[in-house]
Amino acid sequence: MWWWVWVLLVLGTLVGAALLAWSLWRRGVKVLRAVGDAGETWGSVADRAATAAAAATPVDTSPTIFDDPVVLRERVAAVRRRGGELADRRRARREAVWRRWAQGPSASQQWLDRRRRDKGGS
Repeated sequence: MWWWVWVLLVLGTLVGAALLAWSLWRRGVKVLRAVGDAGETWGSVADRAATAAAAATPVDTSPTIFDDPVVLRERVAAVRRRGGELADRRRARREAVWRRWAQGPSASQQWLDRRRRDKGGS
């Protein structure tokens, strides 16, 4: 007689667990769909913002055939200088990383200590 009670208890527990799992599954799917929709919305907003920013400051593509060659050479030299400065900064950052890597495994602990000190943590 007691085994009927236990069978009913086990079956009831299994049915309850199945209903709970089904409910959680449906809610999870709804949440994932909402997150996907929100991601699409934020993506389209970001695209529109980037497009508006690019349209606000258009690149000068006007014809330069009749412009003064000296002015054009100066403009090209300025662009090249800016590119060289950026390359120098990148090179300096890479060299600093390479030096830290060359210090060995204790460098990671030193990095962590420096990071904590810079952030004001303990």
